[in-house]
Amino acid sequence: MRARIWTVAAALGLAAALVAVPAALAAYGSPQLEIRQAGSATTVKASQSPDDDATAAVRILAPAGTQLTTTQAPGTVLGTVRALVVATQLANSQLPIEGQVVVAAPGQVPAQVVSACVGPATPAAVWLLALSAAGQQLSVPMFVLANPVTIAVCLPHPSQATFGAKLISAEFSVNGVFSPVPLGAWISLWVPYDAAGAVNVAGTVAAPAAVAPGAVTAAARRQGQGAIVTGRVTQAGQPRGGVTVVVFGGTTRSALRRLGSVKANAAGSYTFRAKRGTFFRARAVAGPAAAAPLCAAIASQLGGVPCVNPTTTGFTVDSRVVRKR
Repeated sequence: MRARIWTVAAALGLAAALVAVPAALAAYGSPQLEIRQAGSATTVKASQSPDDDATAAVRILAPAGTQLTTTQAPGTVLGTVRALVVATQLANSQLPIEGQVVVAAPGQVPAQVVSACVGPATPAAVWLLALSAAGQQLSVPMFVLANPVTIAVCLPHPSQATFGAKLISAEFSVNGVFSPVPLGAWISLWVPYDAAGAVNVAGTVAAPAAVAPGAVTAAARRQGQGAIVTGRVTQAGQPRGGVTVVVFGGTTRSALRRLGSVKANAAGSYTFRAKRGTFFRARAVAGPAAAAPLCAAIASQLGGVPCVNPTTTGFTVDSRVVRKR
């Protein structure tokens, strides 16, 4: 049996709702966006608390300078998707859903569904999240706009959705679609339903995710047969604390092995004591993290929409190889 969770989008008026949203106090405050970039692959994770209002629509704007490639043929698998929903018709159990991101054929998603979600705009691409959950095949349409580069999805109220689904999180990866941008911000706009099941445009919030490069330095000071290796982890030039730093060492530059790891402190600094070795390299492995200054940085772009839960990307980066002094 085939069913659709998220093709009900009538009367949302999303295009207007997300272009001119009145300022409002944000009671709907849990939405969060995380972005990962690796070469030509982009991973987007959108999540909210299961206790928050249900989400009616999400629109995710890519950073300025992002190049969009939408020449993939219908049926092309762009990547994978994993989602988690509260199944309100199944005793509020949490239901995991997995599948693929597939390019839709022209006309595969009815025109009225497209226009209900993105208004008069013509999508540069229409994707289907081809999912499987509890023995059912599910199809979720997603729309990609070109100017500005934007991902849009509309969700029905749980009372109209298969399983009574209420989104908790959705993570999808696509390859060869969005060019990587070294520094910028993805901005997601979330529109909730109110307690009566109506679209609550005034409750819209923005959840941004910064994309910024990371760096790690290393220096080694002789101590017996080993060394004290010190350095600093930064992101976009600012200290990045709490990051795992893996230290490699050896007797030659070309034969370094893992010696251990240490956490950078709040100032981004780290110290590692190596029992032996002449040459050393540090590797910083950072996951996504909160980025409080981001909301202030993009406030002028939000037009009074409340900004919540800003994040910054993770990264993995190596220092240069250094010799102990």
